[in-house]
Amino acid sequence: MRIKSLYVTYMGLSEPLLYSQALNYLKALSRKGVDILILSFEKGDLLDKEKERSIREDLGKAGIKWSFLIYHKRPQFLSKPYDMARGAFRIFYLMLKDGIGIVHARGTFCAILGILPCVLLRRKMLFDMRGLMAEEYADAGLWEKGSFSYRIVSALEFYFIKRSEEIIVLTNKARDFLASRGRVKNVTVIPTCVDLDRFNPIGSPASKNGMTLIYAGSVGTWYMISEMMDFYQELISFNRDSLFFILSQTQKTYIEQYIPEGLNGKVVVDSAGPEDVPSFMSRATMGIFFIKPCFSKTASSPTKFGEYLACGLPVVINKGVGDTEEIVRENRVGVVVDAFTPAEYRGRIVEMNRLLSEGGVLRKRCRAVAERYFSLREGSEAYWDIYRRIKKG
Repeated sequence: MRIKSLYVTYMGLSEPLLYSQALNYLKALSRKGVDILILSFEKGDLLDKEKERSIREDLGKAGIKWSFLIYHKRPQFLSKPYDMARGAFRIFYLMLKDGIGIVHARGTFCAILGILPCVLLRRKMLFDMRGLMAEEYADAGLWEKGSFSYRIVSALEFYFIKRSEEIIVLTNKARDFLASRGRVKNVTVIPTCVDLDRFNPIGSPASKNGMTLIYAGSVGTWYMISEMMDFYQELISFNRDSLFFILSQTQKTYIEQYIPEGLNGKVVVDSAGPEDVPSFMSRATMGIFFIKPCFSKTASSPTKFGEYLACGLPVVINKGVGDTEEIVRENRVGVVVDAFTPAEYRGRIVEMNRLLSEGGVLRKRCRAVAERYFSLREGSEAYWDIYRRIKKG
């Protein structure tokens, strides 16, 4: 008997990140014999008729069905409850209509939507945590720790962990946190993986004399763009021919306000389609990201981390973000900033320069680390093992 799974995500397939990440796993599961139905929440401004047709055609080739609801942001205090109610009813309907046996909930919000239908219909849940929602909202300043919302969501998260057949987390630190709370049953670590066939060292760095620093991804909330600019200013002092390339879909004017005076022409802000990102990365010297070092980020696995390494780039990161620090230090594939100060930046730049003197050896080592930790093939196999355990159970 085939496994029938409903994959529920509050992020839309019209958003590049979900399409390039989760869909790769789901296609692999479909090839293994899992009947996949996706329920997503789509932003209306991103999903036109042509985009919808293209997505359905791609999913159809993979044997995957798709249902979606429109994501609402307004009215501010009613949009979330409205989406939750519609989502729960749609899940209940799809489970009955298609004979779904497993709800694969991507994140806490989707687990909230799926838990009541699972209980009422006596179906199984796979809790793909992604992160610690209550801790993230507290670290972002949206909730006070100990507030009613924080306590309710935190309690729900641990209920889902207890109720679910399997739990997936992104980092070893997240697993250790659950273990410290006595929750270790059926927890699997699957970091954010990379399509190594797309992201690879396809060229050599564009600059022979200077250093090209690249940042790829959204800017805002957790990503510390001001501190990354400060690091770049120290890099310019070390090597005047260096360039900072920011590749982002975030509004260009928003990013440009963080560029210090005197660096005009030294910081390039651009955007690119998903298919072009690997070539931009491969031509850089090193990749960077600074993420707000807070407790919730110990459960985070930044997509760009594996992508940089897969393209042969050593990385500049800060400590306190998932398992990234341990991977960098143990494998010598970059430098870790311990404090956001000019002196610390200068020290890490000197350390990076020593690493870069290894040339092609360093790039091969970065690639090997990506293959060891972030292989999409290995991640897909881990998901398949989980589905097989659920089926046997």
